Amino acid sequence: MQKDRRQDGALREAIDRIRSYLNKGKVTDSSVIFQSTLIEMCSLTESPLGFVVRCNSNSPLKLSFICAHGTTGKLPADNSFQSELLKNVVLHRRSQVFQGNELVDFIQGGQEWPRLNSILAIPISDSKSLYGVLCLANAPKAYHTNIAKRAWPLMANAACVLRLTEYNQREKSHPTFRPENNSWQDTFLRTSMMCPIGMITLNTNHKIQRINPEAEKIFKVTQHDALNKEIIEFIPERYANEHRTQTFIYSPMNGTQDPLQLEGRTSKGDVIRLEVTHLSYQENGENHIILMVRDNSELDAIRVQKETQLQRFKAVADLAPIGILQTNAQWEAVYANSRWCEISGRPSENVMSMGWIGALHSQDFEATIPHLRVSIGSGKEFSKECRFETPQGKIVWVEMHARPLFTPSGDVNGFIMTVVDCSFRHEAEEKLRDMAEKDPLTGLANRSLFKYRLDHALERTRRHGAIALLCLDLDGFKNVNDSLGHDAGDLLLIEVARRINRCVREEDTVARVGGDEFLVLLEDLNSAETAADISEKILQALHPHCLVNHQEVFISTSIGITFAVGETRIDAKTLMKQADLALYRAKNEGRNNYQYYSPELEKASRDRLYLGNSLHHAMRKAEFEVYYQLQGDLKGGHITGTEALLRWNHEVRGLLQPSEFIPLMEETGLIVPVTRWLMHESFFQQKKWMDEGVLSADTTMSINLSRRMLHDPQFLWSLEGALKDSGLSGKNIIVEITETALLEESRQIDKCLKKMKSLGISIALDDFGTGYSSLTYLKRYPIDHIKIDQSFVRDLLKDSDDRAITQAVLALAHSLNLSVIAEGVENREVLELLREWGCDSYQGYHLNKPCPHNEIASILANRHPARLEIQQ
Repeated sequence: MQKDRRQDGALREAIDRIRSYLNKGKVTDSSVIFQSTLIEMCSLTESPLGFVVRCNSNSPLKLSFICAHGTTGKLPADNSFQSELLKNVVLHRRSQVFQGNELVDFIQGGQEWPRLNSILAIPISDSKSLYGVLCLANAPKAYHTNIAKRAWPLMANAACVLRLTEYNQREKSHPTFRPENNSWQDTFLRTSMMCPIGMITLNTNHKIQRINPEAEKIFKVTQHDALNKEIIEFIPERYANEHRTQTFIYSPMNGTQDPLQLEGRTSKGDVIRLEVTHLSYQENGENHIILMVRDNSELDAIRVQKETQLQRFKAVADLAPIGILQTNAQWEAVYANSRWCEISGRPSENVMSMGWIGALHSQDFEATIPHLRVSIGSGKEFSKECRFETPQGKIVWVEMHARPLFTPSGDVNGFIMTVVDCSFRHEAEEKLRDMAEKDPLTGLANRSLFKYRLDHALERTRRHGAIALLCLDLDGFKNVNDSLGHDAGDLLLIEVARRINRCVREEDTVARVGGDEFLVLLEDLNSAETAADISEKILQALHPHCLVNHQEVFISTSIGITFAVGETRIDAKTLMKQADLALYRAKNEGRNNYQYYSPELEKASRDRLYLGNSLHHAMRKAEFEVYYQLQGDLKGGHITGTEALLRWNHEVRGLLQPSEFIPLMEETGLIVPVTRWLMHESFFQQKKWMDEGVLSADTTMSINLSRRMLHDPQFLWSLEGALKDSGLSGKNIIVEITETALLEESRQIDKCLKKMKSLGISIALDDFGTGYSSLTYLKRYPIDHIKIDQSFVRDLLKDSDDRAITQAVLALAHSLNLSVIAEGVENREVLELLREWGCDSYQGYHLNKPCPHNEIASILANRHPARLEIQQ
């Protein structure tokens, strides 16, 4: 900073020294000015070497060496440096740095200058003339053209003095232009000599009497050659006597005329465009006309070029896919291309002036205009993505870029703004966001978005408030899919989503996370009753039928509810697991209801998971056992058969009851291989007892079949194999099937039942009265026996309803020629009552508790092999 200031001070002093020549009177030797300027510049730039190359005024492209500082010698007549100097510095009047290979052949007249490392060439010129090129060489620091910019005031003053010197030299060559006793004429002649406009004096015959130096340049002629020639040689007429009758009429009363646009011709025949103004006056009693001539050829060329460039710019701007707007210093639009008008939805006349601001969306105005004003005001670029709103209400997203415009003095003079329509990208991003966050079928949030919002809600609960999570699963949705098809199922899901959405608050989130599974997030709860109220609304909303493909469909849902409050630490995964456990409980409670999560549910779930995992190893570890319970005849009192019951002797928990693991086996599918194993075990045991005489040959072995077994394509093959391997007849086997296994009409079930009947196997309907108890089962399927569930038999002595149901079942069965087996007979009083009502067979603790085969053998061995009396 301090060095720049020192240099600026030295520059000012150098300018003062050059300007002092203006006060010394007439300067006739331009070499003095060149030499002084060279010395000053070498001093300012610390250059040890410098020289000036002068441009000949008659032939600007002819150069000559005139003076040097720091060395002696002459500039070579022709070398690469001179060629480059002509090409770049002289013709374009631009400073340039030369170095390296450009200076290799710089040798003068057999003498060598010091080796030139670098040269900075600076033109000395004004708006009209180039007087020479000042060359600085071998400075200790690298040259840069910025030096020429800083030294411009010194170069301008030098050019001014050189112009005065040139005038003095011309004044000597024009002695006829110097009146001796007329001061105003002297002033006029001096003015014309210095005037940058061509001036030609004509007499009444339109012959040239005087011509100033600028006119000489314009027409490329000397005064000697131009004197007494008619003006038509330099400004041709378009028709005869045009100048005398119209163009240059002498009119002393009218003074100056409006400028004329005429076509001129130089002495070399070049056509030029002229702007001519003429003035009539009298001198020494003679009429004269002064022509003031300006060569507009270059100006016209520039104007044409600018008009061409402007047309090109407008054409390119209108073809460009971006909107372009230009404003003035007051931010009034002065130009807008067609694309800007198209994007903003406004005609050009509505965009001009301040109308362009109206295109901004009202919600983006405050976030855009103030920041734009700050950036442009400080001379910086501005970029922002914002919205335009068309008069028709259409929203257009644009990428806005603005760059300030500056005056020559550096002041901000408006800006140019471009806008690019990026609505398609926003639409694509919105679609991608929907694909990433929304369920494509229902439009609800998907699992990913729901998880994000649940995490955010849990963060908020740590500070305040509470949330509830509802887990929903549609009841019987699979039947709709299977019966009506997946398209109908999709329509049903869309309607269910719409109804659920109507039941929640605006701040709540509904998501579809599975086929027919939905999650609902309730935030900012003040009471747990809110979750219950919304659950009730959902149940009620799903109660009316849905019309799917012109067919009524009824659907319900089960709901699990769990909560998270601020004082508890819980994550989203755990909360969703708790809601799922509550949902499972709602399913078990009969569906179409809602249940709350409790820690006991989680414990039961862990137990189920533990037992489910253990089940997969139970067969390999031989932990399954077959227990047997005897069946007796109520009329004769003898043993009619046994029922094989599965037990699991767990290595940790010991002997487990069927209710603890049979449902798990059904869910996992392990019921199929375990039932096959049970058939083989029980059939072989039955045959063994018969061979040992413990049981008679007509006794039966009852086994329980699940619904999965009836759908197993290998079941009949394994059943026949077990009969064959054991040596039993089909008449020795009773297959017990529950009512729920017959709910689904299936050809596979019909096939299995018919095949078993063909093998002589009897079919018993187990747990009769506890399921749907449809009489169509008794009519449609080949049922042989009905087993009354123990829940009716156990309280026969004290429950009148159980008595009525049991008597009705007995009457119904006997009317259909079906035998009846009563389960759960625990005492003699119940036994006698059943005998009195005509029941056929029974089983229960009154005969024996289920036990292993060896205990059954001892029970039977202590009695008559073919007869077991009813216990007293």
